[in-house]
Amino acid sequence: MMTLFNHFVQQVDLYYSKQIRFFIGFSGGLDSTVLVSLFSELQKIRPHIQIKVIHIHHGLSPNADNWAFHCQQVCHNLGLPFEVQRVQVNSKAGLEAGAREARYQAIKEHLPPTAIFVTAHHLQDQTETFFLALKRGSGLQGLGAMQPQSTVFNVPVFRPLLPFSRQQLLEYANKCNLTWIEDESNQNNYYDRNFLRNEILPLLRQRWSHFDQSVQRSAQHCIEQQQLINELLATEFQQRFNKNDRTFDVNGFTPQAKTKQNFLLRQWIAQFNLTMPSVIQLEHINRDVIFADSDRNPTYYLAPYTIRRYQQTLYLTKPFADLRQIRLEIKLDQRITLPDQLGYIKLRKSEPHFIASWTQVNHQQIEHKLPITNQPIEIRFTYAGKVRSKTGINQDIKKCWQQHKIPPWQRQRTPLVFYGNTFIAALGLFEQYITI
Repeated sequence: MMTLFNHFVQQVDLYYSKQIRFFIGFSGGLDSTVLVSLFSELQKIRPHIQIKVIHIHHGLSPNADNWAFHCQQVCHNLGLPFEVQRVQVNSKAGLEAGAREARYQAIKEHLPPTAIFVTAHHLQDQTETFFLALKRGSGLQGLGAMQPQSTVFNVPVFRPLLPFSRQQLLEYANKCNLTWIEDESNQNNYYDRNFLRNEILPLLRQRWSHFDQSVQRSAQHCIEQQQLINELLATEFQQRFNKNDRTFDVNGFTPQAKTKQNFLLRQWIAQFNLTMPSVIQLEHINRDVIFADSDRNPTYYLAPYTIRRYQQTLYLTKPFADLRQIRLEIKLDQRITLPDQLGYIKLRKSEPHFIASWTQVNHQQIEHKLPITNQPIEIRFTYAGKVRSKTGINQDIKKCWQQHKIPPWQRQRTPLVFYGNTFIAALGLFEQYITI
């Protein structure tokens, strides 16, 4: 009869047979204590494997310091590298969601190169996650619950204990004389997961002894059907999704085909690792943004982003600062940092021009030739006058923006070069224009 450790090794070999680095999340509870122990045993038979353990200190319990110390002692006794990371939890979206986001942000920052983050989620955790998704009215993706492999907040995650029940983990822990902590908040039924765990699911398991296994099968069916739909619509999604700026083309969308269109819309939003919008939110996005009048530039707030439409293209943008009053003096060979994470600009002389180099936060660099001048040079972010082309045609700058298909909100985020009070250029654009 195979032991839990043997089954665990099979799971590792099934998903990560060639993986060397594992970064283990360790809360100090039963589940993660078993996980750390199993990896410690694995390293004994595979010394080439590199293991590091992290404990996230949320600071939400008066016992949090004691838990961190306990985890440190466990890892010290096992000879495993260990670190504690304190985080600040923003509970605006709920304490559980805030703690989860803070946890994964910390993990992303400390994840060693090429490492896989490992969690101790087990069979009963899967059932709880399925029911929470059911409560939210989730579709196939949500009801697929947790998978052995996934990506959370751009962190690659491995869950090798998903096939195992908590009872199996408890038996292993007792057999190996492991010690673990009990989080007192697990008894607080104010939290939805605890309410399910303590009040609802025990009754269902008492009635149906294999209930967790049935839920696991249902979750697997859901994720397989979701994957099939993904494959069937993958070509259309790739045609509509622009990888460079992560925009989404809604040309041809009609009110009569909302089912397919909503799927494509969810696929787009998933690229940003956001919580999937509810049915009501999708209705607002369709009505107020996608199918709004063609002469409008509508928006919809999907925290913490805003969905915007311009010329049948959807954009998902973070909140913007108002830059209309900003004026930055720029001198030769000095690097000027732009506001609101727009990167920086450096001006150099290259006869018979000045060259303005704009390096954006994504490291894309735009170079723009400018006439040489002795006047003061400024960067601003707003201009509402007219310009004249080299062919002598006068037109409002709004027409220039439109010709270059620049969305209205980006027009006030493009650095504008002024000589004195004279507008000269929009960096990367309008090379053919000079001020009247």
